[in-house]
Amino acid sequence: MSTSGVSTYTATGTTIINGALRIVGAVSQGDTPTASQTSEALEALNLLVKAYEADGMPLWAISQYSVPLTEGYNSYSIGESLSVATGNVVIPKPLKVIQCFLHDSSSGIDIPVRILTRDEYNRLGNKTSTGQPIQIFYEPLRTTGTLHVFPSPDSYSETNCTLVIVYQRPYEDVSVVGNDLDFPQEWFEAVKFGLANVLAPEYGVEITHRNDIRSRAKETKDTALGFGTEEGSLYFGVDSREW
Repeated sequence: MSTSGVSTYTATGTTIINGALRIVGAVSQGDTPTASQTSEALEALNLLVKAYEADGMPLWAISQYSVPLTEGYNSYSIGESLSVATGNVVIPKPLKVIQCFLHDSSSGIDIPVRILTRDEYNRLGNKTSTGQPIQIFYEPLRTTGTLHVFPSPDSYSETNCTLVIVYQRPYEDVSVVGNDLDFPQEWFEAVKFGLANVLAPEYGVEITHRNDIRSRAKETKDTALGFGTEEGSLYFGVDSREW
């Protein structure tokens, strides 16, 4: 028999929830969970996803966006609930900006932009001075974020430059059980066992089995994190400093 020729398998909230409930013994193979079980597990699944957001930056959760610059604007609001207006960037609020550069379309050059800490930004002098932005500070708020740039863009920057941010995006919610997970295939097993680990105490799972579930949840998550790790070069140079 030949192979299918496709590799597009996806998992819905139902797939993950039913699998997790089977692992903790709440339902048997082939049985359908009650509405209450499904609702509570869906809430737990979304809380688990939010916990994963704070746990690292897998490559598939990294996005890039070009922010148009406006002369004299030294801060830009970011969030998908914002209206389209000057100084607003209508995309999902970044969790963290991890890289930034200024793209000059006139010269075709990308100029690295330094990402500041809050303390470093607060120590800047005249925040209204103008020029080509070379430093930013990103401030994530509850529903939006604010991107502060320094110096404020001048007329050349508005006409010829965009500020390109590379950022960790939030994972999409599983609003209803029929939603696909915002995870690649390599994470499905980890999410299923992660959810089972969360649900196990609620269903009174015996301690030995609970430890097995916890161990499997960690094992599958570690494997999935390995999938989302970017390889980097290691370079050793001669230390020419004088001691």
